[in-house]
Amino acid sequence: MSIEWQNIKSFNNSQNNAFEELVCQLAREEPIANRKEFYRVAAPDGGVEAYCVLENGEEYGWQAKYFSSMKDSSKWSQIKESFETALETHPKLIKYYICIPLDRQDPRDGKQWFIDKWNKKTQEWVDYAKNEGRNVTFEYWGSSELIHRLSEEKHAGRRFFWFSKEEFSREWFQSQVENSIKNLGHRYTPELNFELDVAKYFDALSRNKRFRERFKNELHTFLKDFKKLDSEFLSQDFAKDFIGLLDGQFEISQKSELLHFDLEAIKERCRVMENSLGEYQTSLKNRKSELSEDSLNSKKFSINKAYSVLLEFREFIDSPTLPLANLPILLLSGEAGMGKSHLLADIASKIIKENKACILLLGQHFTSEDSPWTQILNNLLRLKCNEREFLGALNARAEAQGERLLFIVDAINEGKGRYFWNGHIRGFINDFSKYPWLALVLSIRTSYEKLLIPKELIPDEVAIRVVHRGFENVEYQASSFFFSQYDIEQPSIPLLHPEFSNPLFLKLFCEGLRRSGQKRIPKGYGGITSIIDFFLSSVDDKLSHPSLFDYQPASSKKLVKKVINALIRYKLQNDLSFIPYELAIDIANNIVSKFSNKKDFVDSLISEGVLSKNASWKKDNEEIIYFAYERFEDHFTADYLLEKYLDKSHPEVAIQGDIVISLSP
Repeated sequence: MSIEWQNIKSFNNSQNNAFEELVCQLAREEPIANRKEFYRVAAPDGGVEAYCVLENGEEYGWQAKYFSSMKDSSKWSQIKESFETALETHPKLIKYYICIPLDRQDPRDGKQWFIDKWNKKTQEWVDYAKNEGRNVTFEYWGSSELIHRLSEEKHAGRRFFWFSKEEFSREWFQSQVENSIKNLGHRYTPELNFELDVAKYFDALSRNKRFRERFKNELHTFLKDFKKLDSEFLSQDFAKDFIGLLDGQFEISQKSELLHFDLEAIKERCRVMENSLGEYQTSLKNRKSELSEDSLNSKKFSINKAYSVLLEFREFIDSPTLPLANLPILLLSGEAGMGKSHLLADIASKIIKENKACILLLGQHFTSEDSPWTQILNNLLRLKCNEREFLGALNARAEAQGERLLFIVDAINEGKGRYFWNGHIRGFINDFSKYPWLALVLSIRTSYEKLLIPKELIPDEVAIRVVHRGFENVEYQASSFFFSQYDIEQPSIPLLHPEFSNPLFLKLFCEGLRRSGQKRIPKGYGGITSIIDFFLSSVDDKLSHPSLFDYQPASSKKLVKKVINALIRYKLQNDLSFIPYELAIDIANNIVSKFSNKKDFVDSLISEGVLSKNASWKKDNEEIIYFAYERFEDHFTADYLLEKYLDKSHPEVAIQGDIVISLSP
C-alpha cells in the first residue's frame, strides 16, 4: 500500500488531527532507552502532542504539523511558538521531535532550501533554550522517516487503517453494526431496553469515561467514610499504605494509557484492613476505663461504618469489573432467551452513537467449517488483508479514539460454530491478546460451554467469564417496565413465576396479551391459553409469508400448532424430556411438506422463541430440541391431552389405556 499524505484518513473531521494522532501512535511505539511512561496530550497541548518520561524524570516531546509546504515563514513561526510553549510547560524537556510530512530538500546549489532553513532555525531554538538555562536537542521526522517506521511489520495494521480508502471509516463501522443488528431481528428491541448491571462490565472492557467515573465514585464513597476513623487508627503505617495504594490505583484509572490495576495488592490490603479493624475494635473493649462513653460510642460507630463501606468496596473489587479492565477478553454465557444478543446489540449501538468504533458479528453467519479468520475476512467483512493487518488497523482506530474497541461475536454456538470454534478459539483469543487497544467479547449458550470453551481449554487467566442471568433478582422492576411499555395494568401482587426472569418470555407474554386485546393479566388456564394461542397465531402469520414458508395461516392449516402437537405426541409416546434435533426436523418436515416446499421449519420455531436447541451431554454432544419455556410446554401438553382423550359427553372422566384425566373437583 502506497502512502500519500494527502490521502490520510480524516479523524475527528480533520486530516490535521489524523496526522497528529498517527505521529503519537508511532511515538508510543518508538524504542527509547529508559522510557518509563508515555502520555498523549489533548488540546490545548502545551507545545507537544505527546511526551515520554524517562527513568531519571527527563522528557522527550513530539510536535506534529500537517504542512504541505514550508515556503511560508508563518509555518516556521508556528513551530517556534510551539517549542517555546513546550519549554515553558515541560521544565525537564531535553529532546524535541518535529514531525512534518515533508522531506527536507538539500540540492546544495547555493540557494536556501528546506534543510538550510532547518539548520538555521533549530540553532536559533537551541540558543533560545540555552539562554533559559536549558539544553534541548532536536530531531526531525519527515515523510521518509515516518514512512520508514510505517513500513515495519509491527505497523502494518496502522498503515492499513490510516491509508485505506473505504475501510474503517466512521460510516464503515456504523454500517457493519447496523446490518448485524437488523439481522438479529426480534432478538433486539431497543424500546424494551431495561438497564442491567452486567452492562457496566463493557465500560470496564472499553476503559472509557464511564468506567473511569465509576471507579472514581466507588473509591470516593469508600474513602469518604473510611477516613472518618479517628486519627489514632489512620496514623498507623498499614492504614497510610492502604490509602496510598488506593490513591495510586485512582491515578491509574484516570489515565488514558492502559495501565494495569494491582488487583492482588488491593485485595490483600483489604483483608489486612478488615483484620485490623477487628483488632482495633477489640482493643477498645480493653480501654473502656480510659475513654468517655461518647468517645467510645463515636469510635464504635466509625468502625462499624468503615466495616460496611469496606465490604461494599470489596464487592466492587471482587466483581469482574477490574479484571476485565486488565484482561479484555470476555466470555458471556447464559441460557436461551436471557437477552445476550439484545445486550450486545445495545452495547454496540450505543458505541456507534457515541461516534466510536465497534465490530458486531453474529454466529448465525458463520456458515462453513473454515477457520474463523477465513470466514470473518473473506465472507463477513470482505476485506483484502490478513488478520494481523486487520487487528492492527482496529488497534490503531481504538488508540486514536482513546478507548478500547469492542470486537463482539454473538452466539458462537450458532451457525456451524459447534464444528470449528473448539479447534480455533484459543488461537483466536491469543491473536487479540497482542493488541492492547482491542477487547474481545464472545457470547455462548450455557449448554455449549463444555463443548466449545471448556475451562481446561480456556482457563481463568486467559479470559474472564460472566453469566448473563436475565432479570434474576429484578423481576418485579423489569416486568413493571415491560407492562408499562405494552400498556398492561400492573398486577396488585408481584409476579413470582421464575419464567419472568427470562426477558424473551416476558416479551412474548406481553405481546401475546396485547394481541389478545387484554390489558390485564388473566387468571387461570383459560386466560393463559388465550395468550399462548395469540402468540402462536402471530408466529404462524410470520412464517406463512411468501418469503418464508408461503402457506395460508387459516385455522385448518395452523402449521405451528400442528408441529407442536406432533412433537408433544412423540415426547409422550417415548417418555422423553427432549427430542434429537435431526429427528425433530424429520417430524416437522412430514407435516410442513404437505403445505410448503420450504425446509428449516424447526429452525424458524427456534428463531421465534417457540423451541430451543442445545447440546446434550448425555448424548455425546448431540443437539436436542425442547420447548423454550416450561410453562408453555405444560400448556401445550395439557391442551394436546385434552384434545385427544377428553370425552366431551362425559367430561368428568376420560380414560384410555394408562392415561387418566380427571376433571372432578
